[in-house]
Amino acid sequence: MSQWKNDDSAANSVLWGVSGYNKAPTAANRNAFFGNTTNDAYITGMDVGQFGVDTTEMGVSSGVLIEGIITFAGSGYGANAAVTVSGGGGTSGAANAQANSTGRISAINISNAGSSYETNPTIVIAAPAAVTFNALTAVSNTADTISLTTANSKFLVGDKVTYAVAAGNTAIGGIANGTQYFIAFSNTTVITLASTFGGANINLTASVTETGHSLQGETATGVINVSGAKNRGVAHAGWNVRKVGFGGRAGRVQYETLVAMGSMTGDAEDTVLPDA
Repeated sequence: MSQWKNDDSAANSVLWGVSGYNKAPTAANRNAFFGNTTNDAYITGMDVGQFGVDTTEMGVSSGVLIEGIITFAGSGYGANAAVTVSGGGGTSGAANAQANSTGRISAINISNAGSSYETNPTIVIAAPAAVTFNALTAVSNTADTISLTTANSKFLVGDKVTYAVAAGNTAIGGIANGTQYFIAFSNTTVITLASTFGGANINLTASVTETGHSLQGETATGVINVSGAKNRGVAHAGWNVRKVGFGGRAGRVQYETLVAMGSMTGDAEDTVLPDA
């Protein structure tokens, strides 16, 4: 017996979809679950059913990239960053991330809207470049500071940074390779590090090796939305479970994608999720 297929019918729906509702993954339970809109059939106080959702029913069939949203601005960016756009069923969409003077990503700019997107794509913003420094001459044993010259303006107090030292080189005393620290103090000349947010300056000792030392900020994150959504709440075309609440949650509809698919043939149900 098939686990599922991309044809909208009871026999091709996800066999184990009922398992989350204390039902055995049998053909009979699967068929009853398919297209169900009967109250209390699977969960008391809710109607739950499994639906095959194509891109038209989902609400997007030929969308373009329209909006970039920053979810975390990152830190330590000295220049704009590349953005990798993938998934969503579309093609040619492209964007870039704009850094500001404080080392954050301030905007995600869409450079090519692309075409034929069915869902919001995934984006990855490139990490900030590591800031290198001379660990012998730039580290003050008395003031416990690190001089990063002009690059240090990209770090602000409270930023989390990762210290790295090249293989075979000696780490700065007081900190360890591959470990994250917090910027405790920053001005146009120097920074200090702390082990915890808001903590005391770490007692630093200059390394005997000059090169191969760096500090790197955190990578920014974001999302890109596409046009054409009908706001039905379906995250992806494919096999989805639809839940409708009752009582205090009356009328609230939630979709959970069991199997995401780029295409779904057939149209066994056209009332709950109509094509038009």
